[in-house]
Amino acid sequence: MPDQFITKIVGVSFTPNYPTNIYLLAEELALGDVICDLVREPDNEHDSNAIRVDVHGKTLGHIPRLISMVIAPKMDSGQCWRAALHAILVSSQNFNQPGLKINVWRQENANV
Repeated sequence: MPDQFITKIVGVSFTPNYPTNIYLLAEELALGDVICDLVREPDNEHDSNAIRVDVHGKTLGHIPRLISMVIAPKMDSGQCWRAALHAILVSSQNFNQPGLKINVWRQENANV
């Protein structure tokens, strides 16, 4: 797994206020300026490696399972991983179901 990559967020349509919450992000700041919190959810009933993606304390969705399977143990061992909003995905065929991509990276110094 590289120390930096871009991935879709899964489960965005299951969050409260979807899709309004996604469009409000677009109005708030430029892409890349919206920093996301990556939160481990070891007690998640669907996946013990779950990593939740939050912005301003509100859940946007989760890191895909195959990626969290690799990153979760690293987070659990003390590595710091960060994320920023990369893109809002809107299909011309279905404007009311936007998705999100984030840029994820391993932070060298956890104190930064």
